[in-house]
Amino acid sequence: MTTTTVILIPATVYGTPSGNYDGTSPDFVGDPQKAANYYRGRGGVQTLQWTLAGAQALITVQATLDADPATLQWFDIAAYGNTVTPVTAVHSSTVLGNFTWLRASVTSFSAGNITAVTATY
Repeated sequence: MTTTTVILIPATVYGTPSGNYDGTSPDFVGDPQKAANYYRGRGGVQTLQWTLAGAQALITVQATLDADPATLQWFDIAAYGNTVTPVTAVHSSTVLGNFTWLRASVTSFSAGNITAVTATY
């Protein structure tokens, strides 16, 4: 069985535009990525990982059960971070669900680096 890792938020430095982050807004959302159940039969276990270096933000991983990411409804499945004090850590969480798409939402980003937010299945 192969393992797939998708990047929900790429390396992002506070104040520097990158990906969906414009460098000024405290809130942004990463691009939708295919989750384990998108491929039907790959299972429903996903391991999420947040790698932060002095980041002051709350990063929420969201999922959907719908097939089309443009018209679907997202719901929160896990969150990590702190909006008051900077966090330097590697944190992981395992979630179970037949999700078709995943994405990460960043709120109150006001300092530091988001090294990466990933999902592995």
